[in-house]
Amino acid sequence: MKFGMPYVRAGQSVGLLGGSFDPAHSGHVHITHEALRRFGLDWLWWLVTPGNPLKDRGPAPLAERMARAQAIMRHPRVTVTDIEARLGTRATADTLSALRAAYPGVRFVWLMGADNLAQFHRWQNWRSIMETVPLGVLARPGERISARMSPAARIYRHARLPAQASHLLARAEAPAWCFVNVPMVDVSSTAIRASGGWRGGVSANCGVAAPYGR
Repeated sequence: MKFGMPYVRAGQSVGLLGGSFDPAHSGHVHITHEALRRFGLDWLWWLVTPGNPLKDRGPAPLAERMARAQAIMRHPRVTVTDIEARLGTRATADTLSALRAAYPGVRFVWLMGADNLAQFHRWQNWRSIMETVPLGVLARPGERISARMSPAARIYRHARLPAQASHLLARAEAPAWCFVNVPMVDVSSTAIRASGGWRGGVSANCGVAAPYGR
């Protein structure tokens, strides 16, 4: 089986980076390395989603996005997965519930960009997510102020870990979140698609792009 459910032992920590990865690019790789280093994670999984419910346009076929992601993300502690397609979940809260049931004792950390924190209160059952797993937030250019002033950041300001304590996040009890600044290039998957650099498959130009653009 080419893709499947990864193996992890109880007591280990796993960062979850979800998105359509349409396409995956070097920016995703960059923040993956940063998240592993900053948040004290044992492993990190890319959750390549069947589709993003907050977007009107459907992404490229899942098999093509998975192949591209596996081709560009090569690290012994990182696994590219299609877990949400296998579990039949779409909403993050449902995915986390299913993963916690499938991996008892594993400490999951949800990873997101600062742009996602800024509109996190729009996510389905977002409070449940905050109360279930720690959140690691990586800042991208132009999104720092809106993220820090977001409803989620204000409501859970008491649960924020300082950036200098980011290495403790994976062992923190929810609710807990940490905001770290990460140097990055402000280019997105959207820009890659608009330039014609992604038409599906692994042969498209990877380019140097920035971390998000789900």
